[in-house]
This record gives sequence, structure tokens and C-alpha cells, in this order.
Amino acid sequence: MPLEQPLRGQLVLVTGGAQRVGRAICLQLAQAGAQVAIHYHRSQDAAHALAQELGQGAFAVAADLRELAQTREMFAQVTQGSQSGRVDALVNNAALFARTPLLPPTPQSPLDEAWQQQFQEQWEEQLRVNLTAPQRCIQLAVAAGATAVVNVVDIAAWQPWAEFSAYSVAKAGLLQLTRVLARELAPRVRVSAVAPGMVLLPAESVPGASAWTEKVQARVPLGRIGEPSDVARAVCMLLTEPFLTGVCLPVDGGQGLR
Repeated sequence: MPLEQPLRGQLVLVTGGAQRVGRAICLQLAQAGAQVAIHYHRSQDAAHALAQELGQGAFAVAADLRELAQTREMFAQVTQGSQSGRVDALVNNAALFARTPLLPPTPQSPLDEAWQQQFQEQWEEQLRVNLTAPQRCIQLAVAAGATAVVNVVDIAAWQPWAEFSAYSVAKAGLLQLTRVLARELAPRVRVSAVAPGMVLLPAESVPGASAWTEKVQARVPLGRIGEPSDVARAVCMLLTEPFLTGVCLPVDGGQGLR
């Protein structure tokens, strides 16, 4: 097998693979020789366009990962479309990122029933997408033959982000799940994680984008905001290195050193 294509002959499923970081991961995996299954929820056109761009048997598959039945059907379709006859690897990239402040902006009535109900729904939604869905996907991927898993967590897994409690807790849970399953599933399955720092610049049209960018870059020792390709290369490395498991690779330009 050529060193430049270490994933040739393998099917890799990437959740949330149609856009942004997920798209970059799919491109990198295809370059490494993989047949890529691109999961999407709402980004149908982008997913199918990417599959056509990648070639070599790439295909798109839809599922709402909050729903177990749809997740199971997705894996059935991926297995059926796999040239290897199995799911060889999984990248859990799909995520939901939203603020969940514990109290309302004007906390005269912090125990208001409507506010609490809204918060609870947002909290549960974040955990379903960012923690429960990856856990389900790992179960189904391993049952379908996968021997490698990479979970995309976040530096929020260990850095406290005010007003993002649900997201941060879910990512911390996913990081711990990575470590637990690395032990539980060894030696047959390797499970690791990447933790991106600030990746992707906000659109220039967003008010205050330039000032925000300068502020963030000043906190990054390597002097720049990350790019999706930075994360993609790390994911590919973890999938292809046979003696790595249970590790979490920060892809943050040294931001976590502060």
C-alpha cells in the first residue's frame, strides 16, 4: 500500500461531513485513499456535491442523529455502499454549538417556569447531538466492523466557557468517553480524539469581526486562527497511526498553554 494513501480500500464515515471542518476532513481522507461516506442532516446539496467532487466511491447519507432509528438506517446504508463490505472507521464530527446561559439576561425571575423549560430543552438537545449521538455511532460502527474511531471534541472540554455549559459538558463527556472506550475496546478498536481551538474566521461582514480576530490571534502562541485543514490532517493521522489510542490531540496553535 502506498504510504501516501494509507486508507486505500477502507470506508470511513464522517458525521456532519458536508461543510466546514467536516468537509475538510472528507477531502483529507479521500486524499489518503479512503472511500468516504458523508453524513448530513440538512446540507443535502453540499453533501452530494462533495461526494461527486471526491469520487472513488464517495457517497452521501442522511440522518437525524438525534433519532436512533435514523442512525441505525444510516449505518445500514453505509455498510451496503461500502466497497470493503464494512465500516472501517468513524469520525464523529457532527455537533451543535449554541449558548445556554443558566439565567435569563434580566434575572429578576430566574426561576420562571417558561425560562426553565426553554433552558432544559436546549440542554437536552446539546447533549443528544454532542454526546449521545456519537456514543450511538460508535456502537453501530464497531458492530459494522470499525477498528478506528476519532471523536472531534473541543478545547471547551477542559476550558470553562461561560454561557456554554451544555456544549462544554457534552464535549467533556465525549472526551471521557473516548478514554473509557479506548480501554474497553482495545486491542481490536482504537479510539482517539482531536480538540480544535479557534478554527475558521467569522465572515468579514459580521460586526466586530476584525477586532474579534485580532483579540483571538493575540492569545494563540502560533499567531493565527486555525484552519479546517489543520484539524483534518490531525484526524487522518490518528486514523492511520496503529499505536495511538486514547489520546486527545489539541489542534489549537498552542492556545491551551495559557
